[in-house]
Amino acid sequence: MNIFCLSIDGFHNGMIGAYGNSWIQTPAIDLLASQSVLFDRCYVETMDLSAIFDSLWQFQKQKIKMRTVLLTDDNDIFFHTKANNFDKRYRLKPFEGQEPVSSLEETQFFTGLAAALDLFQEQKHSVKPCFLWTHLQGFRGRWDFPMSYRETHRGEEDPAPYSGVEIPYVKPPYVKPSLKQSNRIVAAIDPDRVQAVMESYSGGVAALDHAIAGLLDSLENGQLGHETIFLLLSTRGFSLGEHGKVGADNYLYSENVQIPLLVRFPDGFGAAVRIPALFGLSDLTGFLNNVSDKESPFFDLVQEKTEMIRPQLRITNKKEFAIVTQDWFFRKVPDGYRSDEHIELYVKPDDRWETNNVADRCPEIVEELLLRLFSKKN
Repeated sequence: MNIFCLSIDGFHNGMIGAYGNSWIQTPAIDLLASQSVLFDRCYVETMDLSAIFDSLWQFQKQKIKMRTVLLTDDNDIFFHTKANNFDKRYRLKPFEGQEPVSSLEETQFFTGLAAALDLFQEQKHSVKPCFLWTHLQGFRGRWDFPMSYRETHRGEEDPAPYSGVEIPYVKPPYVKPSLKQSNRIVAAIDPDRVQAVMESYSGGVAALDHAIAGLLDSLENGQLGHETIFLLLSTRGFSLGEHGKVGADNYLYSENVQIPLLVRFPDGFGAAVRIPALFGLSDLTGFLNNVSDKESPFFDLVQEKTEMIRPQLRITNKKEFAIVTQDWFFRKVPDGYRSDEHIELYVKPDDRWETNNVADRCPEIVEELLLRLFSKKN
């Protein structure tokens, strides 16, 4: 059995039809989702990309017994210490242009997946099965999406889509607090600027979907396609105005820490199964180490549709902390304007994007989660 893993940095969980999006057309990814085990509540446990791959690449080569290959356009990942675990490593040249490309075939998504497919097909004569990990900087890299794609979801009265190639960053204008103000200042973010970035981002999603469609068609028609487990995931999300910012920031909110994870098996095992359990991306390592073992906990999870694997997940980013349970999302961060700590609490899974902070109304829950957050037992 082969494994083809595709990880896209900055791929927002809410931009996929199978995860609830209704305005961006992603037919290839939606079809893939219908054929896959889909994890509804998969989270990264840190926003540090190096640490993410530290936990992901704990696979034991002597157990998986595969020829391992890495392809990436991210130099930091190519030179990651755990990248030495791969038998072969290949660097894809990152996009260096100063303006968007003119066609899908020129995009980093298309060229990256075409290169991955070539590498994968080269392994068909190997005695060992192939484990190919392809990681692209994606939406946290430079944006090369064609303008024709960026215009796809633009309405008649909408502003022109963002046309740059640098990662966009939009935040509210700074408002200096007066001495009489004890609370944080919340300024409005320009909705037209948000909309412009959203249009461009959605165009990138459409380009990615088309590139994935070509990849999956080639796999289906190739010799290895019917003997391959295919994984699609994101390593971090991307802020699209949910909490007053747009860009590749690292704030611990669901737009950044809750990611898509789809696993498609060649024999239809687990097709259309949705896993509601809390699942840390680092848990994927256990699956990779036991992919050929149908007695592993992963396969039990799929067969039984277990409601909960973990009672909680802790997420960190420098001085910011969060803990997710089946019912709550708790966030603790030093306040920028005051010396005390800022606490947020949201009801899960109803409040998907953390819009209604109920910390003041649930002090007992806040106290319990604070204890859990810093307990050495968890």
